[in-house]
Amino acid sequence: MPMAAQAGLDVCNDTDLRQSVAIGYEAPGGIWTSEGWWQLAPGECKTVMARAFDRQYFYYRATVQGGGFDGPFSFCSTSGAFTIEGDTDCAARGYDSTRFRKVDTGEAADFTLTLVADGASPEPDDPDPVYNEEDLPLESAVPFPRGSLGEPFTQSGIFTGCELIDGLDFCSFEIEGWRYHAYYGGGSADSILDDLQNWPMPLAVEIEGDMVNYGDITVEVALARVTEVFDGDFFAEERRMLQGSWQSVDDPEAKFTIAGADVYDYYGGEFIGHQWMTLGGTCPDAPYEGVGFTRTELETQESWCEHLGEVTADRLELIIPELGDVLTYRRVD
Repeated sequence: MPMAAQAGLDVCNDTDLRQSVAIGYEAPGGIWTSEGWWQLAPGECKTVMARAFDRQYFYYRATVQGGGFDGPFSFCSTSGAFTIEGDTDCAARGYDSTRFRKVDTGEAADFTLTLVADGASPEPDDPDPVYNEEDLPLESAVPFPRGSLGEPFTQSGIFTGCELIDGLDFCSFEIEGWRYHAYYGGGSADSILDDLQNWPMPLAVEIEGDMVNYGDITVEVALARVTEVFDGDFFAEERRMLQGSWQSVDDPEAKFTIAGADVYDYYGGEFIGHQWMTLGGTCPDAPYEGVGFTRTELETQESWCEHLGEVTADRLELIIPELGDVLTYRRVD
């Protein structure tokens, strides 16, 4: 069992290997800062920030000799002890650009990150296991002969909700930038779509069925099965926080609403556009790395990408990569 850590931001090593740990965070004044390395023996805890932690998010990197580590966020580092201000132009300043992962502290003043092994030894089978309902993934399935309605498929993606548009009831999924729609009367059993009406969204899922028809970025599908995938969305927290309505701080006439993966643009109260949203890695041709927030206009198929900055319960920052300009929004729903 790891030894007790001190108050502040702590890291505990609950693995059997010695870990080298670095952290990244936004310092006062909006300066992105990285620090390292702390060496943690198995079972050891160390305080990496000995003060109340006043940010909801921080970033970390934990490596073992000969091991790898990946994440979508980049900070500057060196092989020796370091404290580096700024997370851009690492190589030009004589530093390495290394990958970090994000941690949500829930805005706690004291927080402990516990490092665990990637894979735990399996427990012996229980001859009479007892499962709580919350331990099981959501699933709805009504099989039909695969290939009877179109091209068979099995893919993972994000369930983005169900809606009624132009008199058509359907449920949607975002899969690798495509819009997958399953319509009532379109080959999917009504019971599957009825179940989906009550599922939370956005939600990582695996779906299987037949592809019935294709459009520009839309695929019409008949569903045979939809199954929740635990921890299947790397951007689950960002996707969840983005849901709702946002108003520009600089131009209060500009607003948009995100529902699932649909983005509805308004100006002066008038609807002006409908886009399909995807979250992923760094925007193309961006001079630095980040989480890409890509929107594709459904009418014209025009796409553009911005980087996510700060995303909280009431504040959203979108960064134009080429210019570094920050667009700030406040939640209005």
